[in-house]
Amino acid sequence: MTLSRYAYLILTFIVILAFSLRVYNLDKHGIFFDEKASVLISQGMAMEGNSQKNCFHTEGKNTFTPKEFWAEKNLDDYYDSIRRSDIGNSPFYYVVLHNWINMFGLSDFSARFLSVLFSCATILLLFFFIKEHFNNVPLALLASFLMAIEPFFIAYSQQIRNYSLSFFLTLLATHIFLKIIKNEEKGVKNNGLYLFYGILSAMCLLSHFLTATVFMAHGLYVLLFVRKMRAWVLLPLSLSIGATVFGYWITFGGGNYTFQTLSYQAKIYYKEAHAVPNLHVGYIDPATVENVSKKSLPIFTDLFISSNGLTSTIAGKKSLLLAFIISIFSIFALLKYRENKNLKWLQGILALYVLAVIFAFKEQSISYLEVINCGLLFYLLTEYWRNTKGEIERKQNWFLLILTFLPTLFLIFFTFKNGHTFGLTQRYSGFSFPYSIILVSLALIQAGVKSKPMNYAIWVVFVIHLFSLTQTIQQVLNDESLKYNYRNKARGENPYPKVAESLIRMYETGDTIVYPSYSKEVYKSDVYTKNITKSVADAQYVNLYLPKDAEFVQMVDAHERDKVYLKKKDGKKIEIFDFKGDTFRY
Repeated sequence: MTLSRYAYLILTFIVILAFSLRVYNLDKHGIFFDEKASVLISQGMAMEGNSQKNCFHTEGKNTFTPKEFWAEKNLDDYYDSIRRSDIGNSPFYYVVLHNWINMFGLSDFSARFLSVLFSCATILLLFFFIKEHFNNVPLALLASFLMAIEPFFIAYSQQIRNYSLSFFLTLLATHIFLKIIKNEEKGVKNNGLYLFYGILSAMCLLSHFLTATVFMAHGLYVLLFVRKMRAWVLLPLSLSIGATVFGYWITFGGGNYTFQTLSYQAKIYYKEAHAVPNLHVGYIDPATVENVSKKSLPIFTDLFISSNGLTSTIAGKKSLLLAFIISIFSIFALLKYRENKNLKWLQGILALYVLAVIFAFKEQSISYLEVINCGLLFYLLTEYWRNTKGEIERKQNWFLLILTFLPTLFLIFFTFKNGHTFGLTQRYSGFSFPYSIILVSLALIQAGVKSKPMNYAIWVVFVIHLFSLTQTIQQVLNDESLKYNYRNKARGENPYPKVAESLIRMYETGDTIVYPSYSKEVYKSDVYTKNITKSVADAQYVNLYLPKDAEFVQMVDAHERDKVYLKKKDGKKIEIFDFKGDTFRY
């Protein structure tokens, strides 16, 4: 199937829309704790300065300069920074980020722009993935549009973190995997694809450890559906490339303490979850069936754009049960209509909708209609499944389900194993989103083909849901979404470049810059920073924006908590900035 000119125009519009959403307010809100770690690691600097002993940890030496701060780093420094600041995770991302910053600078906009590019590239990749494996351009355009407006992808495209790169690489790996399997089914030999797949496996594992769940899904698919001996031999050989590279990193590289660090953190979170009283209730809880179910339900519903946010808008278990019952009756009525084309069944569905809105759903009518619509979309997906004729296509359907649910099920398994709910979060299973988007798109396309005239009602309710989703997108872009931004109060601009600008403007020979020392609560969960007595974090963040060859004399005052001072040579102290605790330390 060749792309028409109109398909190209629509795809271009979708990418422009996605790009616009992702660059909007890109540098309006300052980088937060994890992003600061990313920037430091990319420059070979461990948080709290272990790889910068010439600045911060030399006995008898209390001052340092930007020139010393920016002293050339060796490979061990980079290993140490990743080990201490990101538990040995994501070295490939930091290599990419390091070179990106070297080319385009260290501003919040430029550093985040790398994630924007990979997020937009994932949309383009999804289009061609669907076009090739489903041979359906309208489906590819619809799925690309839904990915463009998916709040999850928008949020993580605006972070200096590995996620956008990981999503792109895992989708590309799945694309190559399917090409390999289909080639084997057709008797076509292409050893280059196996080599590429192996290289991709290494890049994925070195972008984020949990990309392994995607390759577990690939392996499960082979186990269930592939009966070609050549694939059974060459796929493990391909993956041995990734396993070897990752094994080296874990054994000899910056990941050599990863498992010990994870074990330490698991014990800390377990202790917090089971403390009495629990100071982190709702965030870190014991891994009981009830707690895991409560935390898993929104992960599963938010995984599908058609049900995004429903668990937060539905009020009451009885109302949810009633909506579910009406969904079942609606599907039953639709089946009866299909059998005999009797409009009474359609009238019955509409009557149920009206009764639900008037008597049962009241103020939450839209949300409950969305629940019913999700039931209808699920039915239409089963219809698509039932009407799929080709054996390869039927296997592909199962593959979509495996890829959609396995990463989250893996997280749930380890949540029970670790005894706490801290790691049960959407971003760690975000590799599933492209496939859940395809499933929703298949159901919507099926509605247009198989559900006339009910397709109008299904599409109308879905469009209404998308309009409500714009509120979530607005919250993300305004940095006010607890679900995606981890906060409901927006951050201000990054204060550290402003502090640096003031110091560059005001510093004179003989002056001394004095930084505060403030340890965040999060440090106690890190084996490397749990016993910090004098934090140099603020000094590190400011120096990122000072000239690399400057000779400014600087020091950290262990007794000052929040304020940066410029101490003039005559002894006068000028306050440059007050961080006010966590207020400006995002």
